[in-house]
Amino acid sequence: MFLTGKAESLRDWFRSPWMVLATVLLGTSLPLADTTSMNVGRFFIARALDSSSDETRWLTAGYSLFVAIGIPLSHRLRSFFSERTLYALATLVFMGGSVVSMFSHFMPSMMVGRALQGMAGGVLLPLSLALVNESFPESSRAQGLTLFSLGNALAVSLGPTIGGYLVDYANWRWTMGIHLPIGFATLIFVHLSLEEHPRQDPRRFDLPGWLLYSASAFFFMYSVMEGERFGWHSQIIFQTFFIFLALFFFYVLWAARFPDPIFPLDLFRYPGFVILTVVNLLRSVSVFGRLYLLPLYLEIFYHFQAHQAGFLIMTGAMVELMIPVLAALVPGNLHFPWLAISLGSFLLGLSSVAYLNLPGNAFSVPETVLPNLVFGVGMAMVQVSLAPLVRRTLPVPLERVGNVFQLAVMFLGGMIGTILGRHLLDNLAPVFHVQIPLSPLSESTISHGAILLKRLSGEYSYNIAFWVMGLISIGASALSVSWFLFDVLPRRLRQSTIRGQEDNLGA
Repeated sequence: MFLTGKAESLRDWFRSPWMVLATVLLGTSLPLADTTSMNVGRFFIARALDSSSDETRWLTAGYSLFVAIGIPLSHRLRSFFSERTLYALATLVFMGGSVVSMFSHFMPSMMVGRALQGMAGGVLLPLSLALVNESFPESSRAQGLTLFSLGNALAVSLGPTIGGYLVDYANWRWTMGIHLPIGFATLIFVHLSLEEHPRQDPRRFDLPGWLLYSASAFFFMYSVMEGERFGWHSQIIFQTFFIFLALFFFYVLWAARFPDPIFPLDLFRYPGFVILTVVNLLRSVSVFGRLYLLPLYLEIFYHFQAHQAGFLIMTGAMVELMIPVLAALVPGNLHFPWLAISLGSFLLGLSSVAYLNLPGNAFSVPETVLPNLVFGVGMAMVQVSLAPLVRRTLPVPLERVGNVFQLAVMFLGGMIGTILGRHLLDNLAPVFHVQIPLSPLSESTISHGAILLKRLSGEYSYNIAFWVMGLISIGASALSVSWFLFDVLPRRLRQSTIRGQEDNLGA
């Protein structure tokens, strides 16, 4: 009896909400850290795969695309699998993709592995969010969601640090191999902490809608990714973009007719949710673009090793830990998530704009590290605001799919940010060159000047690219502030006035 009681007590402890939170944080660390871990040491990867730096964009932007494609699968597959089974299957598929990528010697096989990782990660992320929502009681759910959002932001920021150490002290292939022990640990925790609950509201799987959504996202990415390679006016780019428009149009028609599409059009009947979607998209473009540019800049101009670049990026992650502590000191009636996401987006933009004058010939701690600390504060403020804003802008029946949609938007924005960062680097250097007047010089002077000019044009390209990423996030901040001032605040004032009048009448 004593042993039976101890076993039951231990089982109850493992299946407590906090252990469920620990399990899903461990599981989501796989896809989230993998989103940014390959931003460092890309030169080693490109050389090992015999590919160019432009082709390695597919490893980061393509991964974000497949995560966005896999995200809608999560809440639909729960109609066929219990949460424990689905979580374990998604983790196993992610580990399988890691093995394929780890032993790849050519770009096609590497992309197959990244696609498997992205699809499985897309299932893990919203499933984890749903499990946190379902496991915590109402009294502590907000705290659980805040810690979940913070853990996710921390995983994204720690990815380059862990990846950098593995590239420098082991081998770039271990940036994939590290997922195996973490995956096995996740499987053990899944078995201990998640229960076999059948799905409460089984739904039909919207396979045609998912295929239309996935194909349109892929053709959109291909057309904007390969536009420079084939030429923006080339026939293949025109055809792929036309296919994207046609598939997107057919998805809208299908979503309007199908009773339960993967992303219902009813979401866009709520203006606040539409504004939130645009803000989330813009800040994601800015964040992922910045995370793509900064490691490259540090490695090229400051000759940082991969782990050094990752460690500098990690400084922002450390600051993120302070935000929930400070937020807990603020009374509940003073929580304004619209203002929080506005200020967070502004800080994200400011941290990138600050790199406009970042020197390329000497590493400056204040000019490099301080903006990264500001970036960490902004990331935390935005992450902890998204879920509350979804709850405030949508009715209860649409909250779950609304959270899933915002996750998909985040990774689609990440895909666009990575592509935009590379395009800016490729196109800003020629702009710098045409501003330099030519003069008759000796051959040795020309040779020395060409080297200097190449360095200066590269520095100029990165500085302007950071500036553009910052302006995008500041634009997101301006949009959310405008919505708060012209819609949310007047509505609150009207409601306060009505309540005051009712109280006076009651008195």
